[in-house]
Amino acid sequence: MAQPQHSSLEELFEDKEKEIIDTCIQCGDCISACPIFSISSIKDQDPAEVAEKMFAVLEDGTFSDEAYLKSFSCMLCGNCIDVCPQGLNPMIFNQAVRNQLVSQGKEIPEGLGLLSPDKDPFLPRVLSGIQMKPSDARWLSEAPLNPEKKEVVFFMGCSTLATPDKNFALIDILERMGIEFAALIGGKLCCGVCNMLAGQLKEADSLSQNLVKNVKAFSPEKLVVTCPACYDQLKNIIPQYLSIDFEVQFISQFLYENLDKLKFTTPLNKRVTLHDPCPLARGFKDDFSLRKIIKALPGVKLAEMEHNQEESLCCGSVAGLTYPEYAGKFAQDLMEEGKATNADIMINTCPFCHISLCPLADKYSFELTDLVALVNQAQGGYKYPDKLREYWEYKDLEKILEESKEYIEESNLNLEMMKKLLPLIFRLS
Repeated sequence: MAQPQHSSLEELFEDKEKEIIDTCIQCGDCISACPIFSISSIKDQDPAEVAEKMFAVLEDGTFSDEAYLKSFSCMLCGNCIDVCPQGLNPMIFNQAVRNQLVSQGKEIPEGLGLLSPDKDPFLPRVLSGIQMKPSDARWLSEAPLNPEKKEVVFFMGCSTLATPDKNFALIDILERMGIEFAALIGGKLCCGVCNMLAGQLKEADSLSQNLVKNVKAFSPEKLVVTCPACYDQLKNIIPQYLSIDFEVQFISQFLYENLDKLKFTTPLNKRVTLHDPCPLARGFKDDFSLRKIIKALPGVKLAEMEHNQEESLCCGSVAGLTYPEYAGKFAQDLMEEGKATNADIMINTCPFCHISLCPLADKYSFELTDLVALVNQAQGGYKYPDKLREYWEYKDLEKILEESKEYIEESNLNLEMMKKLLPLIFRLS
């Protein structure tokens, strides 16, 4: 394994910032390529001038509303990655600007604070707490003292706290495969990506160190992650400042490698369409592992959306929490493309995409689900109820509270806080 070239996440971004200052020509090509820019309040400004204002934040600390909006509205869609004539990654440019703005004392968008696992309320933990009892968990929140060696460790990330039905399906699959594994969930453990997005580099560094330490406790040969954002962080960012002595794979890659161990017994007889997650499609350019698995599912026909693979549409992602007035359009456009395929099911492999699309699910006839859930069903496994989607369809606070009462109590969530928070989360008037 390659040795890290930096001693910390802060040092890494210090070098990235210097590289941007030395290399960026403020041409504005990355701004023009940004899907949010064209619908934002600064859409009529010259992209080059917006780039200059962002550059000024790094060069001499000059604040501007344009630089703030552009950096914090980033969806991480990656549409800008290949357009820079200087070979820079514009998403790193956005991150560097966020870092500087936060270091100047600027407040982060309120919604982004809900994704910090060290803060309360932590949105994924809240969403988990209304869907399951902690005592029903079949995974670990952290490594025990001196655990047995496991060949493979699965890290399900923080956002999958919000999709426990998909986590249960994954554990079912792994148990049928007969492999020695440990499964870790996010919350206490985190790759640090959301704190990084909030410009909180020290916190992100500390979280990533703790995660790597917990994974290493099992002495695994391989770490498999089920969240594309975690995968990107563990492949592209963390190894630049922490030593990682295990292979990192995305869940679709792992399942594709082990297709011979996935014994399918139950034809699904469904027409499906696939939404490629942005990091996998444009960042890693892996569009084959997902499709190989889908084509192996009995009774499944894949109908591609107009925009697929590297051209896949973004769901709105983190911008749904920072600038929801812009991000909603992208979720809507994606669902409309899914509808046009006449599919019975839209498959997504990113828990955050599922969270972003659930508010629209009741307006469409197709089902939103996850690749792992379908694999489990094709093996004759139980179809776990997607309570998050059901709660969105209820549009009734009292019904949500009644159905989740036992979960809330065992999760030690404050009921009065939930009565205030859930209407905001589920947009109840």
